[in-house]
Amino acid sequence: MVADAVDAVFEGSNGRYYTHWQLYRNLERGSWRLCIYQGRPERYLVEAADRRLLLLAAIDPEELPDWVEIRIEGSVARVVDRRRSASTTTDGERRRRE
Repeated sequence: MVADAVDAVFEGSNGRYYTHWQLYRNLERGSWRLCIYQGRPERYLVEAADRRLLLLAAIDPEELPDWVEIRIEGSVARVVDRRRSASTTTDGERRRRE
């Protein structure tokens, strides 16, 4: 079950969803800058590269809308918005077809 493989999913104030891996990757790459972290409930306020603020709040993966898919490859879990493109993750990264 996907919920067992993913420790947390975050709902963004921009209407998109992210996994912990996507959150930390954006922070490590400098795409986002952490402004405030709250532990319980788990929430992050980050500043995006375009200087907009984004609030990310942890939700139960079972609460995800039907159009959200979590793809797991090895130790990486990504949220994919099936409404947009089957090959685009919610953080905008294009996946190459193999």
